[in-house]
Amino acid sequence: MAKEEIKVEKGSGNVFRDLEIPNPEEYLAKTRLALIIKGIITESGLKRRDAAKMFDLSESELSVLLDDGLLDNFSVDYLFSLIRKLDCEVEIVVRGKPAYNPAAEISISMPF
Repeated sequence: MAKEEIKVEKGSGNVFRDLEIPNPEEYLAKTRLALIIKGIITESGLKRRDAAKMFDLSESELSVLLDDGLLDNFSVDYLFSLIRKLDCEVEIVVRGKPAYNPAAEISISMPF
């Protein structure tokens, strides 16, 4: 049986850019923020209904954000506000783009 060769293409590190979605950095930032929100809720033991109430969202809207990944209706600023409602600080650091990197990026991390 002959083995079929599978073509592999190295990704850019941003699946939204690879899929040629407009504003890929914003989509990646929103995705990371949604994952951080989900992680904080999970780690804190906060119930979904209580989180939805805290955020002034319906449980289905919270589900769209945390489970479905449909982020078009949520701005980065709004996601920052949800993180602050979870009693966490948001810190933004701006620095020059490294010479070895062809495109400036948005980097979001959670230290805990």
